[in-house]
Amino acid sequence: MIVKDKVSWVRLLFHFRGSSFMETWPRILTVTVTASIVTYIELYYSIQAYTLTTTPFLLIGVALGIFLGFRNSASYDKFWEGRKLWGALVNTARSLTRQICHMTDSKQSYETLQPFQTMFVKRIIAFAHALRCHLRNQEPFEEIKKFLPADDYAAVTAAKHRPLIILQQLSRDLAIARDRRWLSEYNHPFLEAQLNEFSNILGGCERIKNTPIPFSYSVLIHRIVAAYCLSLPFGLVETTGILTPVVVLMISYAFFELDAIGDEIESPFGLQPNDLALTAISRNIEINLLELINDADQPDVVKPVDDILI
Repeated sequence: MIVKDKVSWVRLLFHFRGSSFMETWPRILTVTVTASIVTYIELYYSIQAYTLTTTPFLLIGVALGIFLGFRNSASYDKFWEGRKLWGALVNTARSLTRQICHMTDSKQSYETLQPFQTMFVKRIIAFAHALRCHLRNQEPFEEIKKFLPADDYAAVTAAKHRPLIILQQLSRDLAIARDRRWLSEYNHPFLEAQLNEFSNILGGCERIKNTPIPFSYSVLIHRIVAAYCLSLPFGLVETTGILTPVVVLMISYAFFELDAIGDEIESPFGLQPNDLALTAISRNIEINLLELINDADQPDVVKPVDDILI
């Protein structure tokens, strides 16, 4: 995720890092060169047979703008829903930690309950890191090793769906605490409800990751944008003359950038500059939860590198 202090309007005009321009400039250059060639041939040789009016481009441009707006809106909905789910993960992790520290039986000795509470909270941290790696198709081994007992760590690494196995272990811990009378029959359902919320967050994130915008719709948008920009000089050359390549450059930049932005934010859990900062969020969860259990071994906050927070 791009994290920048407020910059001036002029500097923002010439800021390319994190924008889609690095991806779209070959397309824009191709269209501009094509427009230059068409303009030269039309004006130098006075060929009018293949010149079009601006009317079809106005009609197609309006429809194309609507299609791009709808697609970008659908992509941003996925991006924003992903952010809300990770916000819910932060809130649920904090609430569950607070509850496990205060809903356990106060009659039990501190030496009895403290190891269980610490283990449980660290397992929540492991779940947050495992979920992040699961969504990014990464291996979470180094991230979760220090938060899980050896047997549980081995079970998680051997599983195909690691966040789900950690959820199962959390539910098992609650059942053990209930059976040992560390949790009352009244408090146990409240804590299980928080685990159900973890499960809902996991399923929501997987839905976003595994449900792309229909491929046929994306292909249609790409084709229409390319065809529109390539044929644009044939409709503008009579009106704009020698400035046709400049006009085509500006219009193609707008359409290609809108198209690329829709592609980029469609999958918000990756490692692109404009994707969600899942590493920073999961690190914050780790810091917050360790602080709640008075664990001094807290990592540093993830800081932006070159204005990018991962």
